[in-house]
Amino acid sequence: MALLALFIWKLITNSNTTLKTEQDSRLLMDTVITITVVAPADEVKGTLDKGFAEISRIDDLTNRYSLASGVSKLNQARTLEVNQDLINIIKISEEYRKKSSNAFDIRLGRLVDLWGFGDDRQNVPTKEEIDQAMPTGDISITNKKVTLPNDVLIDLGGVAKGYGIEQARNVMKKTSKAGLIVGGGSSVACWGEHPEERPWRVGLKHPRNPTKLIGVIELENGWSLGTSGDYERFFILDSRRYHHILDGRNGYPPEDVYATTIMIKDSTLADMLSTLLFALGPTEGKAFLDNNKLGDLGVIWVVAPGEIITYEKGVKLPELTY
Repeated sequence: MALLALFIWKLITNSNTTLKTEQDSRLLMDTVITITVVAPADEVKGTLDKGFAEISRIDDLTNRYSLASGVSKLNQARTLEVNQDLINIIKISEEYRKKSSNAFDIRLGRLVDLWGFGDDRQNVPTKEEIDQAMPTGDISITNKKVTLPNDVLIDLGGVAKGYGIEQARNVMKKTSKAGLIVGGGSSVACWGEHPEERPWRVGLKHPRNPTKLIGVIELENGWSLGTSGDYERFFILDSRRYHHILDGRNGYPPEDVYATTIMIKDSTLADMLSTLLFALGPTEGKAFLDNNKLGDLGVIWVVAPGEIITYEKGVKLPELTY
């Protein structure tokens, strides 16, 4: 189930500028990726293809459930020379792991497997099992060679999609002369303006009612949106909800936070920070934002039993209703 509802626009041809607006959707990164571009008619298809090819390339690199992926080979080899994209993802992930005292952590592959979220099993491990699966040690990067600590399996599920979408946007804006928006479930990035000469609009899904929105975000040129929620992959056991977003500090899914959305320029940061701020919750999350210079941004937490808490810096968030 997609976390963000993208508004769908009809195909439009502007006879004055010979620009065409076209949209396509493909299954990549374990979700439906939708791209809308505004470009000269003879460049629309090529622009879409370039965007999807870039996301597919990052998917092939970061999908640890594919034995041929770069991250799988690294998990198997423990020490390996990898390409620059994987270096970039690991570096920024390790930076924010340390800044958040492990609230966000790509080293949790063993823990994800223990909970069963990688293969849709429903398993609540014991505290002893969780403690044994918790990672220790830093990931070492020397030039392009990455070395993992002995007990670590990398899982890039909290950052790879945002990175792939950021790379796709960078490639597509070279030929999309007016604007584009690319989104996949929990991540959205735009460039330029909507063909109706207004911002791009993204609906924020209600975390407990899939037929409702809590509000609509307007994204200006170059902005991104990331959402993490406890309703994408979860199971309920003994009246308690267990979901796939794990707090790297204790190995458990955070309670009492339903969803976190962040609006920020960089799509990689949007994807990663939505997970990080979900794990921290609003009180620790606001302190984290105050202590780190991240530029203009807006954050929305939806917490139990349905309260909306926001943080604004240089932006104005819309009216929101639970």
